[in-house]
Amino acid sequence: MMKSLTRSGKMICIAAITALAGLILYIVTSTTGYLAGSALDPLPIIFSVVAILMACGLLIASSKLNPLLNDLLVVASTVLIIVSFAIFVLARVRLAADIYFIPVNYPKAEEVALNISAAGFVCYLISIIAMIIAAFSGKIKHN
Repeated sequence: MMKSLTRSGKMICIAAITALAGLILYIVTSTTGYLAGSALDPLPIIFSVVAILMACGLLIASSKLNPLLNDLLVVASTVLIIVSFAIFVLARVRLAADIYFIPVNYPKAEEVALNISAAGFVCYLISIIAMIIAAFSGKIKHN
């Protein structure tokens, strides 16, 4: 299947994989360590899963879909990944503020949670960039 994909298709694969990695890091940092007792926002999980499913659907059925629908799915998936990233970052602002702006007595677990979250941020950013590249590329599969 990978041989039939164009650059756009490969970018969608990269975006789906890195969005999944960012989602896993979001769940891990939200449910373990310093943030173990805090409330988990389900929106990034839902949006990321839907975006990943859309990306997988594009890879599987893009040749059978209307080109306009392909474009709409790419844009919708990109928007969902961006919203997931934004919610993830906003949920970690308090950690960054405690560590970088009030660096007095914070627990080491707080810094670990922020550092792992930063890896999740990078995964989501790679996913966003890959989806933007895919949006401006040609077809997803070779004929």
